[in-house]
Amino acid sequence: MTGWIVLAVLAFAGGVVLGRRYAPKVQTLDERLRRRSRVLYELAEGDRENVAHELEEIAESEPEDTTCFLALAALDRRRGRIERAKSIHRTVLASANLPQEQRVAALVGLGRDLLAQGNERAAVGALVRAISLAPRSVATLESLARALEAAGAWERAAAAWERHEKLVEGRRRRESRVGRGHALAGQALVAMVEGDDRKARKLVERATELAPDSGHVWTARARVEATVGNPKVALEAWQRAWELAPAGAHDLVPEAWSWASEQGLLAEMVERMLASLRVATDPDLVVALAERVARRHPDQAADALARVGRRSALAQLALVRLHLSRGHREEARKVAMTPVDPPAISCRNCGRRMERFRFRCEHCGAWDSAVTEDIAVATADRSDSHLREAQP
Repeated sequence: MTGWIVLAVLAFAGGVVLGRRYAPKVQTLDERLRRRSRVLYELAEGDRENVAHELEEIAESEPEDTTCFLALAALDRRRGRIERAKSIHRTVLASANLPQEQRVAALVGLGRDLLAQGNERAAVGALVRAISLAPRSVATLESLARALEAAGAWERAAAAWERHEKLVEGRRRRESRVGRGHALAGQALVAMVEGDDRKARKLVERATELAPDSGHVWTARARVEATVGNPKVALEAWQRAWELAPAGAHDLVPEAWSWASEQGLLAEMVERMLASLRVATDPDLVVALAERVARRHPDQAADALARVGRRSALAQLALVRLHLSRGHREEARKVAMTPVDPPAISCRNCGRRMERFRFRCEHCGAWDSAVTEDIAVATADRSDSHLREAQP
């Protein structure tokens, strides 16, 4: 009996010792898990600054956690701090005993950093190294394909998208096909410049099959057909191009008009422009088309401009000019006095549209972030050109 009591006391003492030894570790583990859960929640809420601060603290307290450094570098790239992101990725890669999975992630991150800076050649090099370590990595293949596109290596980009397509399903497979279509369109334009007409036409036809809703692909087909192919197909391709890329109509429509004028196909081109003008709702497209057909069909041009005039000051100005050119001063005065709807407002920080002007965004909480959408687009374009993200 005494032996059992002694054994119980020893077991209790051992439990106390073990508890004191391992309890701090369990508490530390719980704290780490709670901190990571908080970071995940803040990231879902879009609070990038606070997430970055939390990640920096975790990195300082847990320098052996490579994943934390990779997450911080990715977040820095999103915030435009490319140099720091590159430094973090290179520091991670300098580790001699880095697991292969994390080495691949660091190489992919470095490739995306370099691509964001416009250094496409170096980005391709980093991503090719990543692919050699993980040939079936979907994210790596996608990043490599985009880097090759940005570098103008269309043939290799098409091959990368084709490999990507074989590894994914559903919506992502469709995105892969569209990406391959863009790459083939670029390849076709290169073949056209090199004088290989047959190859150019074959490639651009396949591109339109893969990406039938792409303004870029149809523009490439229009240029190839206009140069080395069938004029009737070129007419259709020009129409598809400006309808699918209305924001580029001010460039595409004059280019198509100039080609049709040289080929003696203005009548056919005007018919296609009128067909688009009847159904167009985008103000940029309407203005670009109306400027070309107004001399021959002023009434149809005026109707189309009036249809979008309240949403576009540019369309309203074009309509005023059209009335004045026809001597309709009273109609021009009425149009000039018609109020134009205020431009749509978006948040500069999160990009979400605001129903009305607010000093504070109701979506992300940023103050003084309201801008008109034209300014928001221009800002994004400047940012893209500065960072040269391929951006898909």
